Amino acid sequence: MSNIFSELFKYLKLGEGLAYIYRMPSDPNYRATIETYIKNREANFLNIVKPLFTNPDHPYTQLFQLAGCTYADLEAETGRYGLETTLSRLLADGVYLTLDEFRCNNEIVRGGKHIQAKMEDWDNAAGKGPLQNFSSGSSGGKSLRTSHGIEYAKFGFAGGHIMMDEFQFGEVALVAMWPILPSSSGLGFCMGGAKVGRPTERWFALGGGSMLKNPHYKALTAAIVARLRLAGANVPYPTYLEQDDFTPVAEFIAKRKREGMPAGMSGMVSSITRVAAAAIDNGLDISGTFALVTGESLTDAKRELIESAGIEVYPAYATSEFGGIGVPCRQMRSGNCVHIARPNLALVAKRQESWNEEEVDSLHITNLLSFAPRMLINVEIGDTGVIEPATCDCEYSRLGYNLQVRDIAAITKFRGQGYTLRAPELIRLIEEGLAKQFGGRLGDYQLLELEGKGQTEMVLRIHPRAGVASPEKVLVYFLDQCRHTHGGSLTVLHWTESNGIRVEVKPPILAASGKFRAIRLLGSGTGGKAPATETSRAVASPSEQT
Repeated sequence: MSNIFSELFKYLKLGEGLAYIYRMPSDPNYRATIETYIKNREANFLNIVKPLFTNPDHPYTQLFQLAGCTYADLEAETGRYGLETTLSRLLADGVYLTLDEFRCNNEIVRGGKHIQAKMEDWDNAAGKGPLQNFSSGSSGGKSLRTSHGIEYAKFGFAGGHIMMDEFQFGEVALVAMWPILPSSSGLGFCMGGAKVGRPTERWFALGGGSMLKNPHYKALTAAIVARLRLAGANVPYPTYLEQDDFTPVAEFIAKRKREGMPAGMSGMVSSITRVAAAAIDNGLDISGTFALVTGESLTDAKRELIESAGIEVYPAYATSEFGGIGVPCRQMRSGNCVHIARPNLALVAKRQESWNEEEVDSLHITNLLSFAPRMLINVEIGDTGVIEPATCDCEYSRLGYNLQVRDIAAITKFRGQGYTLRAPELIRLIEEGLAKQFGGRLGDYQLLELEGKGQTEMVLRIHPRAGVASPEKVLVYFLDQCRHTHGGSLTVLHWTESNGIRVEVKPPILAASGKFRAIRLLGSGTGGKAPATETSRAVASPSEQT
C-alpha cells in the first residue's frame, strides 16, 4: 500500500512541477543567453569541477587522483588545449564512468583500486527543483528519477526558441506521438510546446481505448493534464490508438491539410514511420508535414519511407538520463546527424569494443551547466557516433554550435523502436534464462532487430533442435522477463501494441566468422535485411502491462 501512495505522490508532484514551470516568465533574451553559455564553456566546466578537489572521498576526485591530475593541471590543460582535447586526455587516463558504473550496477575499478559510489554522488544540489522526470523502469525494473530546477527549465525553453527560429514552423497543427506515464516525455513535450507558443493540437499514444490496459497510468496522466489546463496550458488529453493501428494519426493530419493547416509531428522514429506507412497504404495526402524524431537511429530505409509520404524528417538526439544531446537544423536532410548542444555539454569519443564485440567510437558526455540535475564528467552514453565539424550555414552554426555527431547508434543498449533495454540483461535472458526454462542450450535462442515494413521489428528466433513445443509461450515468457528489466515495462507495451515483435523457429543467424551472438542488429543502424519467414505475432501476456 505504501508503494501505491509513493507512486501517486511522485506523479502528483510531477504535475505540480510542470504547472509551476509553465507559469514562470520566459526569457526575452534567449539568443544572448545561449551565446553566453557557449562563450564560457571552459570556465563553466572548471567552476563545476573545482569543488570536487576539496572532497577527497568523492568518486570523481579519486579518479582525478589516480590519473595524477590536480585542479591546477586541469585549469592549465583546458586553457592550453581547449575543453574537448582535455576531456579526451582525461578519458584516456581513466577519468570516466561506464554506463553501468554511472548507474551503480558495477563497481568502479581503475588500476586495481576499487572506488565505492552511489547514485547520490552524481546529484547536483544546485540543479534540484520542482520538475521530475522518470525513466520507464516500472513493473520491477529500476526507474531513474531526475529532478530539474527552474534555471534548467529556462535554459531548455531558450533552446526551444532557437529551434523555432531555425525551422520557421509557421502555423501548424502540432501532433505528438509520445507515450503516457510512466514516461514523462509526452507530458513534457505538450507542456513545453504550450509554453513557447506552439500548443499540441492532438496527442496520440499507444495503449488502446480500453481502460483495462494501464488504468492507473491513464488516470494519472489525465489528472496531470487537467492540472496543466487549470494552470492555463493548452495541453490535450491523450487519444489512444488501438493495437497496431496508426491510421487515425494519418487521417487527422490529412483532414487538417484539407482544411488548409499543415501538420508537424514529434515522436519515436518507428512511430512516425508507421504513420507515414498508414498514409501511403490508405491513400491519404499528408505531404507538407514535418517531423522531429528521436529514440532510435533514423536509418536510410526509414527516412525513405517517411519522405515518400511527403514528410520532411529531422532527427534529434536525447536520452532520459542525460537530456538533450544534439539538435537538427533544416540543412540536415540526410543520414542520422545533429549539431552537438555545445552550450550545455561536451562530447568526446573513446575507441572500445561494444557488447557485440565490434570496435566502435563510444560517446562520453560532460555536463557544463552549474544548475543541471547531475554532475557528469566523461560518462558513457551507451551510443556510438562520429564527431566532426559542422559546416552548414544555419541558426545553430551562427550561434556557435560548430560540432556535429553523425551515424549515432546504440552499443551498450538495445533500442528497439526507441525504447531502451540494457544489452547485458537481454543477453543473459537469451543465453541462459530461455534455455533453462524451455530446454535447449547456448546458441538456440537469438533476438534479431531488423528493418520491417514501416518500423523496426524484433524477431525472437528459436533453433529447431531445441524442440520447443509452443514458440508462442517462449515469447510470452520472454516479454514477461523483459518487463522486469530497466525500462522494460514501457518497451514491451510499445512492442506489443505496434505488433513489433514476433517469434519464429529457425536457426540463429551467425556472423560472417561463424560466431553466434545472442542479439543481432540486422536493420536499425546497419542497413541489413533478414530473410522473410513464417512467423507468429506477439501474444498478450497473462499479466497485462502495468
